[in-house]
Amino acid sequence: MPSSVLALATTIHVSLLLLRQHRSFPGRLSALLLPSLALAAQPWFLGEPGWLVVGLALHVAWFVACEKLVHHSLPPRPPSPARAAVPTSPGGGARRTSGFALLPVLAVVEETHEVRTFRLVRPEGFAFQAGQFVNVRVDVDDAPMARCYSISSAPETPGFLEISVRRQGRVSAALHKAVLAGSALAVKGPAGGFVYPEHEAGPVVLIAGGIGITPLLSMVRHGLASQPRRPVTLLYSARTGSDLAFHDELLSLARRHRHFRLAVTLTRDHDFAGLPNGRIDGAFVTSHVADVTASIFMMCGPHALISELTATLSGLGVPAAQIRFEAFEAAAAAREGAAGATVPAGALRGSRDSGDGYHLTLSLSKRTAVVGKRQTLLEAAEAAGVEIPNSCRAGVCLTCRARLANGEVECASDSLDAADRADGYVLPCVSWAKGDCTLEA
Repeated sequence: MPSSVLALATTIHVSLLLLRQHRSFPGRLSALLLPSLALAAQPWFLGEPGWLVVGLALHVAWFVACEKLVHHSLPPRPPSPARAAVPTSPGGGARRTSGFALLPVLAVVEETHEVRTFRLVRPEGFAFQAGQFVNVRVDVDDAPMARCYSISSAPETPGFLEISVRRQGRVSAALHKAVLAGSALAVKGPAGGFVYPEHEAGPVVLIAGGIGITPLLSMVRHGLASQPRRPVTLLYSARTGSDLAFHDELLSLARRHRHFRLAVTLTRDHDFAGLPNGRIDGAFVTSHVADVTASIFMMCGPHALISELTATLSGLGVPAAQIRFEAFEAAAAAREGAAGATVPAGALRGSRDSGDGYHLTLSLSKRTAVVGKRQTLLEAAEAAGVEIPNSCRAGVCLTCRARLANGEVECASDSLDAADRADGYVLPCVSWAKGDCTLEA
């Protein structure tokens, strides 16, 4: 046979040899590769057409046999979400893994010096309500960590969804540093009951403090699209002019929608674009809201803002059922380890001097773990290989609710009712050990 034909046959054999090594013996050699090597050399010793056909048939049969019998030591490794190549599926452009969907990142937009918006491919069938959040998982120091971030885009937007993240801790810093257009994020959700009051009558007043604007922006976009005749007022407070996220868009919406009113105040800047200086208080509310007692108030921001305004609105005669807030932002800051956000003092006072933490017994899983000073029960359980169902990781959604069989912990959440607390239930995602304890998980 011509040498070109023999070379082609040899190339086919070598390709099968290299594929076999990659599939079963990456980075090393094995005696099981010798038959493939011999078959690759066969055309040069038995070059007649019949022998070439026989040799190729034998090599294909050997390859199939190895596929059936040989353990493949190269399973697909889940990529680090912050640096992953874009995984896709025929359906909606996302691949599911451990309850999370890996969503391709379409764009990253810098809203302020601290806030970035991550635009992700929206999977087919991904339905959410304006105001809800998603759980995002990233690798930080080679360890998977999950945090919740509010969805800032509107439910009406079909092709993508957006989360807007302030850099305030390890996870958000990793997002800001590593996630670029073309990578992917592991996302689970949506979740949360702080949603736009779609089916209730009355004007809507949204009050945002700082990054609390994120879920309220989704509500503004949704409300103006779905109920354009409904009065919507947004009262927005930020520290300085450079901290105002989405300001240009909000101004444009206010110009285009006659039923949307925007009022912004800055707590530290005294001279920025003619904006007033000061906090959102009773006087600010009454000067911008026409019918206070008939309005539904939706608030998201620092705990101090929510606490003060809840009391203020009640004093103005607003029924309690019309005052709603998302405590997620403050809880998320504490979970992130942000500046100024600390583990509950009671939990730290109870920590051992050695710094080794306390022993946590997970009774249902029959495992034990050590809980560090600044580690939640949920984090300690996960480190021990015990998966407790969770979603928000901020003490809001109640998904991780579990009973404390014995011991004492500090549970930093108001979401549990009195009956649950009396029965010993805690939220492991925002619970810190004050001694050795046992959790039914």
